[in-house]
Amino acid sequence: IYRLGNDDLTYEKKHELNLGLDMGFLNNRINVTFDWYRRNNYDLIGPKRTMGIGGEIYKYANVASMRSHGEELTISTRNIETKDFKWSTDFIFSHSKNTVTDLDSRANIMQMITGTGFTMNGYPVRSLFSIDFKGLNNKGLPIVVNQDGEETSYGGDLYFQSTTTDYLKYEGPTDPTINGSFGNTFSYKGLKLNVFITYAAGNKVRLDPAFSSSYSDMTAMPKEFINRWTQAGDEAYTDVPRYISTESELYNYNYESMYAYSSINVLDATNWRLRNLSLTYRIPASVCHKLYVKNARIMLGMENVFMVAKSSNAKYLLGGYAKPNYLCGVYLNF
Repeated sequence: IYRLGNDDLTYEKKHELNLGLDMGFLNNRINVTFDWYRRNNYDLIGPKRTMGIGGEIYKYANVASMRSHGEELTISTRNIETKDFKWSTDFIFSHSKNTVTDLDSRANIMQMITGTGFTMNGYPVRSLFSIDFKGLNNKGLPIVVNQDGEETSYGGDLYFQSTTTDYLKYEGPTDPTINGSFGNTFSYKGLKLNVFITYAAGNKVRLDPAFSSSYSDMTAMPKEFINRWTQAGDEAYTDVPRYISTESELYNYNYESMYAYSSINVLDATNWRLRNLSLTYRIPASVCHKLYVKNARIMLGMENVFMVAKSSNAKYLLGGYAKPNYLCGVYLNF
């Protein structure tokens, strides 16, 4: 038996109101669409910790309610239209926000701070929380706020399995609150150039942990070690703590986590990407006739060309250093 039956579980429910407006100007050279929505979600399904009666510590239940609203604006324009040259633009702006209004399930500290996006009542459904970082002490150890509201550099008084999460610092949602795109198409005779840009903002990401209790040949020297604390006084110039081996008397089993999941390692994920760049050539009809095809096109393009983010670390976490995909194709219509 993989999981026991749950007769109390019921469907998720939603009340939704949508309002929309479509407008066209100058013989539809300019088209504007605006949509607004408001949703109330009930009986949302999620894991819930129980006392273990019945054989399961965690079981799925209707644990939450959520309120959300958003707007979306679309503007499409035909900027230039001549016999040989055309230029059109499509712009999309989308904003959304959600808040958990009732939650009958509590995550522990480690679940809240690892960056996967857990929540508390009154916050977005996927939120990022952190241990509040206050700098380094004169021994190079991170100073953080513990569950009693006190500043401490001793990780042993942080209990990461605790469900007392009120002292954590709220960083923001892990999902963008603003999304959109900006596309332009240029046509000249048989050539067509397409430039498509996307953007996102309003969310946070956490740096991957640099400190560990053990290292391999691939992880022995993370770049953060270059600026780490090495002697008294360095705490005035760096936020990167000293390295402590497991044999040191200063070592604590929470040492790596209290720094890795602190507020100092949270980044703004605002970015924009050149998502697609392509050039298409439409082969003249006279040539197509000789090739016994109705029409034909040749396309060269790139996907995920480059990204601009607020920092190099954020760009890395968002996949901005991945190599672009190169595309080429021949389209024949017989």
